[in-house]
Amino acid sequence: MKKISILVVCIALCISLCSCGKSESAINVDNLILDIGEVTLESGNKITAAEKAVGELKESEYRQLEHLNILEEAKSTYDELVVAEIESAIDGIGIVTLEKEAIITSIRTQYNNASDQAKDEISNYETLKQAEKELSNLKVQNVINLIDQIGKVSLSSGEKIDIANAAYNLLSPTEKEQVTNYSVIEAASKNLTELQEAEKERALQQALSSLQSETDKVEGITWYKPSTYPSYVNTRCYVLPYIGRSDYSTWLRLRFNYTGDDWIFFEKITISIDGENYYKTYNYFDVDRDNGSGDVWEWVDISVTDSDIEMLKQIVSSNETIVRFQGEKYYYDFTIQNSDKTAINQVLTAYEALQNN
Repeated sequence: MKKISILVVCIALCISLCSCGKSESAINVDNLILDIGEVTLESGNKITAAEKAVGELKESEYRQLEHLNILEEAKSTYDELVVAEIESAIDGIGIVTLEKEAIITSIRTQYNNASDQAKDEISNYETLKQAEKELSNLKVQNVINLIDQIGKVSLSSGEKIDIANAAYNLLSPTEKEQVTNYSVIEAASKNLTELQEAEKERALQQALSSLQSETDKVEGITWYKPSTYPSYVNTRCYVLPYIGRSDYSTWLRLRFNYTGDDWIFFEKITISIDGENYYKTYNYFDVDRDNGSGDVWEWVDISVTDSDIEMLKQIVSSNETIVRFQGEKYYYDFTIQNSDKTAINQVLTAYEALQNN
């Protein structure tokens, strides 16, 4: 019986000792506080983390903390450092210019992030407010000046309008209301758009004027071909693009045409542009063929891809482009003449102008 009584007393004593010990949460928070160490301007995150951890403790755990005084001293020291830092930065502003916007904005951010106690201690806060006011006035006046610099609108006014618009869009709503000549930039933007549309139409008409056109009234399609495009397929060999246009779309086609006195029955076309080769292959029935008056002609008429357009551009700028029509037994080479290079360029220019419209 005596042994049992002693055991009961030991158990009770252990329970009592355990109930008087610190919880794991309280221990962790105290460690966070101690981890702050020497307070510098870089200590803000550690202090904030410790404060947050303290606030998340239960009342019973909060009473177990041993280092709250250290946290309070750290907060006080940190606020003093912040106040000194912000006051020094404000004193360093000097004469306000547009170039100092980033500095003033940074100081404002520092001030906003400071504690309420630190804010109350900043002795030259009014200087910051005055600097912000002066900066705001400078920004507004800068936009007004940029708009005035637009002057008479021409096709080259786009950059000035964009710069003025960009500066205006960076203003606050209150600052925007102070831009007294904003109606000028609105009118300038409208005028520029009208000039650009007129220029597109002028460029389109100029591009199309170099081409011959034919309208299929039944299909509702107008075909635009270069002036060098042969009227008859048996005239000569050529590689020429042409344009189709309806009310709904514009498209580009490309014709490879062989004309000679012997059949090639080509299945492959090699386009050698200054020594760089491009290849196109076809089945027998992909190629159209005909003959008459002692001549034969074979051709393919294809939809143009982006890679075809790049190839055509390279042909235009090439020193020499050789096209080979190759069959199983025979082949025929011809060199694209300069007049056809000019024609290709005219078609590509017109096609781009049509797309832009």
